[in-house]
Amino acid sequence: VHTTHSFPTTSRRTRLGMAALAPLLLTLGLPRPSLALGPKDPPPSPENIRSWQWAWNERKLTQNNPKYWRHDPSKEPPYRPPKDWVYNTSSGPIEGKINVHLVPHTHDDTGWQVTVDQYFFTNVYYILDNVVRRLHEDPNRRFMYVETGFFKRWWDQQPESIKNMTRRVVQGGQLEFINGGWCMHDEASPYYVEMVDQTTRGHQFLVDAFGPAANPKGTWQIDPFGHSNTQAWLLSAEAGMGSLFWGRMDYQDGHKRYENSGLEWIWRGSESLGKSAEIFAGELYGRQGSFGYGAPMSFDGTGTQVQDDPSRHDYNIDQQVEEFIGYALEQAKHTKTNHIMWACGNDFNYQNAIHWYRNLDKLIHYVNLNGTVNAFYSTPSYYVEQKNKANIEWEVREEDIFPLADAAHNYWTGYFTSRPALKRQVRFASNLLNAARQMEVVGKLTKDEVGTPTIRPSPPVGTGWTDSLEGTIGVATHHDGMSGTERQDVSDDYELRIAESQTEVEVGMAKSLNLLINNNASTIEFSHCGCAQMEVCLNMSMCAFTADASDGFSVVAWSPIGRPSSQLARVPVTGTNWKVADPNGNMVNASVVPIDDITKNLPLLYINYFQKTKQEIAQMKREYANNATHVLYFSMDLPSMGFTTYTVSPCTQSAVDVAEVSHPVHSTTVTNGIYSLEITDGYTTSLTNLRSNITTAWKIEWGWYNSSTGGCTKEIPGPPASEAQCSSQASGAYMFRPNSSRLFFPGPKVTPTVTVTKTGVVTEVRQVFSEWASHVIRLFDNQPFVEVEWTAGPIPTDTPWIQGETDTGKEVVVRYSTDLESKGTFFTDSNGREMVKRQYNGRGPSYPQPLNVSEPIAGNYYPVNAMIALQDKALNVEMAIITDVAQGGSSIHNGSLELMVHRRVLVDDNRGVQEPLNETMCGCNDINAPPGSMGAHGHLGDGGCICAGLTVRGRHWVILDTIQAAHASRRQLDELLNFPATLAFSAPMETRGDAALPTESENVRRSRDVVRSRSRDFLGEALPANVKLMTLTDNYKDIANGKTLLRLAHLYSVGEHPTLSEPAVVDLKKVFSAPGLTITSAAETSLTGNQPLKQMDDSKLVWKTYDPWNYTGPSPYDERKYMDEASLTVSLRPMELRTFWVTFE
Repeated sequence: VHTTHSFPTTSRRTRLGMAALAPLLLTLGLPRPSLALGPKDPPPSPENIRSWQWAWNERKLTQNNPKYWRHDPSKEPPYRPPKDWVYNTSSGPIEGKINVHLVPHTHDDTGWQVTVDQYFFTNVYYILDNVVRRLHEDPNRRFMYVETGFFKRWWDQQPESIKNMTRRVVQGGQLEFINGGWCMHDEASPYYVEMVDQTTRGHQFLVDAFGPAANPKGTWQIDPFGHSNTQAWLLSAEAGMGSLFWGRMDYQDGHKRYENSGLEWIWRGSESLGKSAEIFAGELYGRQGSFGYGAPMSFDGTGTQVQDDPSRHDYNIDQQVEEFIGYALEQAKHTKTNHIMWACGNDFNYQNAIHWYRNLDKLIHYVNLNGTVNAFYSTPSYYVEQKNKANIEWEVREEDIFPLADAAHNYWTGYFTSRPALKRQVRFASNLLNAARQMEVVGKLTKDEVGTPTIRPSPPVGTGWTDSLEGTIGVATHHDGMSGTERQDVSDDYELRIAESQTEVEVGMAKSLNLLINNNASTIEFSHCGCAQMEVCLNMSMCAFTADASDGFSVVAWSPIGRPSSQLARVPVTGTNWKVADPNGNMVNASVVPIDDITKNLPLLYINYFQKTKQEIAQMKREYANNATHVLYFSMDLPSMGFTTYTVSPCTQSAVDVAEVSHPVHSTTVTNGIYSLEITDGYTTSLTNLRSNITTAWKIEWGWYNSSTGGCTKEIPGPPASEAQCSSQASGAYMFRPNSSRLFFPGPKVTPTVTVTKTGVVTEVRQVFSEWASHVIRLFDNQPFVEVEWTAGPIPTDTPWIQGETDTGKEVVVRYSTDLESKGTFFTDSNGREMVKRQYNGRGPSYPQPLNVSEPIAGNYYPVNAMIALQDKALNVEMAIITDVAQGGSSIHNGSLELMVHRRVLVDDNRGVQEPLNETMCGCNDINAPPGSMGAHGHLGDGGCICAGLTVRGRHWVILDTIQAAHASRRQLDELLNFPATLAFSAPMETRGDAALPTESENVRRSRDVVRSRSRDFLGEALPANVKLMTLTDNYKDIANGKTLLRLAHLYSVGEHPTLSEPAVVDLKKVFSAPGLTITSAAETSLTGNQPLKQMDDSKLVWKTYDPWNYTGPSPYDERKYMDEASLTVSLRPMELRTFWVTFE
């Protein structure tokens, strides 16, 4: 259910204290205080308020100051308007002066307080419509724009005359696209695959609409809440962009750099690619050095305007010029070179663009007449060019900007986990998209032939049947999307868009498989259980097709990764009498395990009990019930890129291993041939790698941190009720702030119950800590990992087992404790790419030393996209945990790792979303409540919701091994966990050498006779073990003159492994030599396919640098090796991605 909220415009999206001051400041002609801070920043501090009050008092003193002409109009006015009222805006940089680059911009969230379409129709359409016309009026004016997902919506509604006008201002350099992705993505939650996909989509639209003139030259990540190394080196430098700017950074780091003129530096984000992927980066100065993405002035509304007509009252141009100069001179004190940049705009500015442009025109004209400083319209890329021309040395920095804090108790680390269901949906939809794209290429079905278009598609860029899913995933990567920091109905909207587009893709996959298997697009009916609907969700062991298939079924598995693999299938079935055959008719070892009660109950949590009778509730329970009784496990041998088919058939006596009856245990030992696990008194106690002969104490615990609603944290050192301990900051969608470091047991303290189920394929150890915190440990036969499938929720809002506690927000974690000596050091991945070293209560050398981490839990949390690890170097042992969803993680105690798997927080954190993070299984949260009153104190208001809190499930794969062996296996296992085979189910297909089964019906027997192919690999040669087939898509063929986009990724970083970290050589002619996918040509391109690779490299700016931090590490691969165009052989450096436009026959 979606509802349109009345919401404030950007100029009113300020905190209460700022909003109260704004009318007064505007009356006095002072800038809006909101421009110094983004709408998600904290309330003004007493120091801020005092400074504004001081400015007000100062302004009152000057109201009658004769130095301003309006107080003595008998004199000649210092400035008179041009006789023709045409202002001179033609200035450019002047040597020897402070050059102020005025950069008009708007920041347009593709969803936050309302949905992406609601923002478009109420705000963004008018921004773009106005700006293009205002640019057309004056060739000196400039504007930069980021979110092509919005721009494409506007473009599709324009007549050709406006499109031509837009083309002219783009070609003339007036309208510059920066970032150019479908949205301004988050940097903590997305895997690098999603980041690259959404950026590629935006860049391909720009190429199609405007050609090379629209290629983005810079990156503008002004609103995300922390910044990753991967964003710097991959999504910026390797995407052909020369700069990266943002609007918020850690407050201690920012203050130090403000004083040292160090807010800009050269970010060398990849230890593997070194200086070849470095980028000019920096924090925007904001208003008076308070950062943010505004300027010292704002002209977006009807407040103070520049008045230069002496024949009218309120003449203020002399004062405006003086203040402009004062701001510029002050900023120049804290900025290297004589070039400074002002970001002239804010959220959803320029809806009436003439307000900004008319006033900026005047300021440029009169400031330049004054001559003290020089002002002109500019863009970030032009600003960076001028910085480069200064020919000075710049600091090299390697650290990322995580975690971000804007005050002692304000850590932006909660959103690493917020809305875990949406985060996981994006991850799994991304894998589905990659598999579907491959089927689209080899199946050659067009969108029209699929014939099931998404009713409300993403604005189209490509022409394939995967296009809409690509767009809906892309918009969800927004920094107020899968970050989990949007309102509930907006989150619902992202999920709905993905599910709607997934339906089209599933039809396309089914028809493609029909063609590939049967040479006919419609003979075999396929079903998918990919969680687009509740009743078809393998993550809940629900698949109506397989559970009701009394005659058996076939499983078609498509592997996308580019190398052969062995993967486990997990299929819900009814009963135990089954057998499984591979494509050649050979019987496969398989097991059936009963579905546990917690899993059986999951679909019933979706019931909304609001105003339902007992009879209606009973009927809903019958309709929602999971009819399956068991999960069937079997191993599948999969091709490099292609499909294989396994057939599950009923039989009178089970041919699979039926699980022993589950029985409670207190102490036991289980093994799978590689790992041995001991359980004692309800807890795991030790884990042994039998091959490596490594043993460690190993304990899994569930717990929760009590969400602060603001107040004092007494365990933090400092005087009572001091700033060191106290803050009004609450935990919320953005912020993580527990009220203590204590990890509470998830319910009344009890010994966890343990049951063990054993089969030949899998052994399950089920631990239940409470009805809302449990997991299953699985040891698969001869597999090099331990699986922990966790289930969290419904998290209760009350806490009756703790005296004095009622409504309590809970931050739920799973902690893995060992006796390894990690000494506070651990490692987290950067968007699935390089691992980054972390230190408890510490940061890298370029941060202030010593750093004050005044929140001992929240201040040590980092984003974990794929894995987190710790090491005992003395023992040469590593424990790594791979996760299938983005989460916050840390090592709070020596030898332990913890991952926050879920959150339910009952107050808003006052960062603008105006709603607590209080998710339910119904997806509703105060539907009819006004903004600011949603879910107050955990109540659901009058929205018509009585249902369970959100329950989520995911998997951790744990590795315990030598450091080198762990480094080898963790990347391979990450591929299998996050990019598993995509499954489709059909009636039983014929298997070679297998006669008709006696239990088959005649209809099923006939369907088996039409099968042509049961297994096929579309690669002629597998990729090397350290290379991933990342992208293969025909979606942009109409843009790229019939070519297919191919992208490969090196999986390992420099120094990660002695052999797998070496450059990988790929012979494209050998890899793509299979019938139907034989390569005939290849051209190297930038990451996003918008320009030739060598052209991109040749256009990069070269910077003089120095390293004040004495960084050490393995030697990077600074030099790129280009593809041999004759042999089509390419060498990939560690971590490198390479993109090609290719043709096949």
